[in-house]
Amino acid sequence: MSRSKISVQVACAIGASLVFALVALPSPVEAKDQNVTVVITDHGFSPNKLTELLHHPVHLHIENKGKELHEFAIPEYRIYTRTLGPGETSDVEFSPWQAGSFVMYSDPKADSHPEFEGRFIVTDK
Repeated sequence: MSRSKISVQVACAIGASLVFALVALPSPVEAKDQNVTVVITDHGFSPNKLTELLHHPVHLHIENKGKELHEFAIPEYRIYTRTLGPGETSDVEFSPWQAGSFVMYSDPKADSHPEFEGRFIVTDK
């Protein structure tokens, strides 16, 4: 067998092993991704308290099931959805980078007087 043919076979075997190793292991994002639905009604958020892990990806699906305009905001994380009409949704993905308890609110009039609030809590445990 020629030297180049052996090199190609070895390279193929190593490449196949690497592909198998990459496919067999779940990525950290897939293993830790947290999906949360937040429903907004004309009376508040449900749930109105979210507890998430520090540095773990979070996907928030926001649904306005009320009859009025609403929004969802967590200012400390620079998260502000557009104003949502009845039946509209918005999705937000991020990884919390600071532990603590933060306000989340709806202020569709943008007048710094939230119509209601909730808590977004980030823990390291």
